[in-house]
Amino acid sequence: MKQVSSILLVFIMSIIFINAQGITTHSYRKVAPENMQEYLKRETTYWKKFAEQEVKKGNLTFWGIFQKVGGINQENTPNILIINTFNDIDKNINWAGINNLFPKVKMEDIQTFNLSTQMATVFLQSEGNHTQGNMAIPSEDFKYVKIVYHNPKIPGKLLDFERNKWKPMIKEAMDKGQTTMTGWGNARILHPASSSFPYKTESHDLFASLSDALSPLFSEEMEIEKDFFFDVEDNENGPRRVGLYKIISIVTPDDD
Repeated sequence: MKQVSSILLVFIMSIIFINAQGITTHSYRKVAPENMQEYLKRETTYWKKFAEQEVKKGNLTFWGIFQKVGGINQENTPNILIINTFNDIDKNINWAGINNLFPKVKMEDIQTFNLSTQMATVFLQSEGNHTQGNMAIPSEDFKYVKIVYHNPKIPGKLLDFERNKWKPMIKEAMDKGQTTMTGWGNARILHPASSSFPYKTESHDLFASLSDALSPLFSEEMEIEKDFFFDVEDNENGPRRVGLYKIISIVTPDDD
C-alpha cells in the first residue's frame, strides 16, 4: 500500500513516471504471455529490491514497472514499460550487484532478459508541471496511467500551452470532479529523434481505475471555451502515440 501511495511524490518530482535535474528513461520490453507471470515475479521480488538500494544510495530517484493494457498488433509490440530516473545519467549503476542482495539465488533465476526482449528506450526530462486533484488519494486514485507522446511542430508552443492553459484547466476540472483524470504531468523528449520516432514531448494522465481511463475524459457539465485550443490547433505534425498501462510497482525516496 505504501509503495502505491508514494506515487504522489513521484509525479510531483515528475512518471508513471522524472525530476528537474535528472534524466528519465522509458524502456520498452516484450514479454510472451506464457512468461508474464514469472517475469513480473522477478521484477517485483528481486529488481524492486535492487532499485530500493539504488534509491537509498542516491543513484535513482524513481523505478517503476508498468504493464500495457490492450492495444493493436500485440504480438509484435512491447507490453512492459520500465521507468528509471537517474540522478546522474553518466554515473554507471552496477546492475550485476543484485547478486549481493540475493546470494542464495542463482542469477539465472533473477535476470529477466531470457524472459523478455528489449525493444526501445526513450530519454526524457521533466517540465515540472505535475498537478492532481485536491481530493486525490494516491493509494486509491493512481492505478492506471496513459503515456502520451506528442509530435508538435514547435515543442515550446505546446509546452507553454500545457503549462499556462491546460494544467490550470485540468486542475480545476479534477477539483470539481468534472474529469475522470486524477493527475497529470508532462516532459520533454530528449532522444531519440527520427522519422520512426518523431515525438518531441510527453504527457501522462493518471486514473483511479481502468473504467475511468477508458471513459470520456470530461463530464457533460465541463465547459471549455471555444478558442481554448487556438494557440496549438495547427501545431501537431501527426497523430499522437498513446499507451495505457497498469501500475504494477514503484520505488521512490519516500519508501522506507
